[in-house]
Amino acid sequence: MKKRVLLISICVIIAALAGSCGSESKIPLGNITNYGYILVEGNDIYYTKVIITDLSYYSNIYKYNTATKSEIVVAEIEVDYLNEMNAYLTLYNGELYFLPYFLHDSMNESSPNIYKVKPDGENIVPTALLKNEISCTFMQIKDGVLYYYDDIDGKLYSMKPDGTNRKVICEAVMDSISIEGSKAYFAEDELLMSVSLKGGEPAEIFDFFELDEGFFLKDIIADGNYIYYADDEYARVGRIRTNGKNNEIIYTAESGEYINFFNVSGDTVFMVVENYGTTKAYAILSVSAKGKESRVVVSETENFGDILPISIWGDTIYLNAMPIYDTVLDSDYVWFTAKKTGSKPIPFKPFNVYDEFYDAEDDDWGNEDEDDDDEEDDDDDWWNHWDDEEDDEEES
Repeated sequence: MKKRVLLISICVIIAALAGSCGSESKIPLGNITNYGYILVEGNDIYYTKVIITDLSYYSNIYKYNTATKSEIVVAEIEVDYLNEMNAYLTLYNGELYFLPYFLHDSMNESSPNIYKVKPDGENIVPTALLKNEISCTFMQIKDGVLYYYDDIDGKLYSMKPDGTNRKVICEAVMDSISIEGSKAYFAEDELLMSVSLKGGEPAEIFDFFELDEGFFLKDIIADGNYIYYADDEYARVGRIRTNGKNNEIIYTAESGEYINFFNVSGDTVFMVVENYGTTKAYAILSVSAKGKESRVVVSETENFGDILPISIWGDTIYLNAMPIYDTVLDSDYVWFTAKKTGSKPIPFKPFNVYDEFYDAEDDDWGNEDEDDDDEEDDDDDWWNHWDDEEDDEEES
């Protein structure tokens, strides 16, 4: 009897300790560097969709369940601009955390607070985590601790996900941040730096001026023993070990091309390249850090007028892109998926509600010769694409 009581007590203690950190999303670090615009959690997919109602704009977060094939609004946020996104989507203890009002690639690439909402569709008005406004450009929850960076006071903070016990990790200019293991890695102009998550003075890993005067870092992704990086001239992607050794350039853009964003999956780098190929449009390329031979994943012949930062879940790339055909406003973005091995991107639904502007039957997403049934099939393909990915992950 004593052994049984002892065993039960140990199980209770272990469960309590496990619960102290709470359940949290396991997000690939490359997706965090790419602003975490989409979150895949089991059967649920979370994403932003801009809704136009009369003269108001709403940048709402939706949840689609691949098992029930149902979509619900989980957060409603009224915004001033059509291109305001919700960034760094992550789940912790059954609540969805995110940065609202996030204007990517603009002067307002920050949020005034960290918001959270229970994603059940019951109360879709999110609540602010902090009492006072901040200027948040980065947020990540790791091992039960919420980390965020305020670019106004230039400090990296840690706190509990309920907003209490806030501490300063360090004060520094951080152009890009990637948290891996027990350290936060960050770019500071030409310097690659690191700091312990417990706090202390930042340490220099590598000074890129030693190789190329005028080389400034734009984005970094920590991945195991390597840190992948892109320069602020949108021309090069490389990687270096976390100890500052074995620096190597993986890909260099051709003249006139620009590497706007990149992500990493395994030892393969995926890049959004502007002015690519003969059409000088947007494309997504992949290149192995071992072989270093690039291949086209999403062709420039799709004629996208823009591609936002990409997320990778399993074998699928999730992207927001602006089709050049049949758009109403300059901010008409559409959600797409494409296979990492290369495929034609499959469209889902428009960012905006088009029925208010013109007959929706005229809009079949670039396939004007096809009928409405084909359009519905395309939507089914989109959801089946997610379902297929889910099945692949279960099999693996």
